Amino acid sequence: MIIDLINRSDIDQKYIFITPLLSECHRIAGTEYDPNDVYKRPLVVNCNDSSIHYQYKEDAVLKNRLFKHPYFSRSGGKAESLPILLNNRDNIVTTHQLFSNLTPEILTKAKDYILIIDEMLSVYEVYNEFSKEEIEAMFRNNWVSLKDDKVTLQFHRECYSSNNDPDIDPTLNTYYETFATLCDLNQLLLVDGKVVIWELATSALKAFKEVWIATYLFEDNIMSTYLRANNIEYEVIKFGKKPSDVKHLINIYEDSPRSKLNDVGNKFTSLSVTNSKSSEVKDILSSNLDNFIRNKIRCKKSDVIWTCFKESNNRIQRFGNNTYNNEWLASTTKATNDYKDRAVLAYLCNIFPHPELIKASSLRGHLVKEDIYALSEMVQWIFRSAVREGNEIIIYIPSSRMRILLRRWLNDEFN
Repeated sequence: MIIDLINRSDIDQKYIFITPLLSECHRIAGTEYDPNDVYKRPLVVNCNDSSIHYQYKEDAVLKNRLFKHPYFSRSGGKAESLPILLNNRDNIVTTHQLFSNLTPEILTKAKDYILIIDEMLSVYEVYNEFSKEEIEAMFRNNWVSLKDDKVTLQFHRECYSSNNDPDIDPTLNTYYETFATLCDLNQLLLVDGKVVIWELATSALKAFKEVWIATYLFEDNIMSTYLRANNIEYEVIKFGKKPSDVKHLINIYEDSPRSKLNDVGNKFTSLSVTNSKSSEVKDILSSNLDNFIRNKIRCKKSDVIWTCFKESNNRIQRFGNNTYNNEWLASTTKATNDYKDRAVLAYLCNIFPHPELIKASSLRGHLVKEDIYALSEMVQWIFRSAVREGNEIIIYIPSSRMRILLRRWLNDEFN
């Protein structure tokens, strides 16, 4: 739908389209690339006028919009090429990661652009550059304090250095330069007096003419609470199929009286990050995964995708002489179409958002709903599979909490 809206819009309207994966950048732009190139750089053709143009696929819907990718410039990384693309009034396609690093100077050139965000941005992240002890030392030295909201960190350069020259930043080229700059941008929050959380600057969104976000289960998830906390108004427009329209395609594995593959996930917190660290739990999941694939479904490995928390992957993937490494797909995977032929799934996670991120949003007065967050992560992962092509799948979900959430979603309870 979004691609069709762009295609039908005024040719003079310019867009920046951001998506989680480089491969998706190429799908949206319609550009060709060498699959063996680790950087996935677009293929270019030299024209008679000596200018460089990309090689676009003939059937690409947006090929006439000539979307451009940020490139490694002579002066630095990809971010340094963005001002050039903006000055040229090019349509731009890039990744979430690059967008999160845009500077205020670059964003001043974006006021006539529509920003399209494919999947929700990461708007809160734990900032691990400094330990709890280092943060406490900065407070003791009066280098930092909390602003009136009692959450946002403020850096005091006059206490950090006795240099009073207003034209010289005393943090320049020091260990604290980035930290001080993020404080200036109101992007660092202190949670429980010990954990620093990075928050996406609202200026990054307000710099654009409009912002469109294409995702599942937006309300009461992390990004919607971020927008409300920062008094950014938005409108939700729902389109496409309801969950109940695909319910007949998603078969959830259930135990029989003689098979108890789901017992490992009976408790509310079973198979959470903490619970999954247990060697006993990992070994049970490894055995169950192998049993599900080889005995319950009796399918080929090429039919399978499965996931668990990354920290548990190495132990769970191996059972006897069987390994399932190539079939593992990270639980955070979004946007890719590379697994649309897989019809046998195993989801060995019980998802809870990072507690400090929940606290960060609640300190702003808006609470993320944990079930919405968990469900959105699971649904996004499931829709990497054959169900996105309208084909049936079967999925093993040992966590009772996650199974119940999926059933409720399929009954349109979260619409």
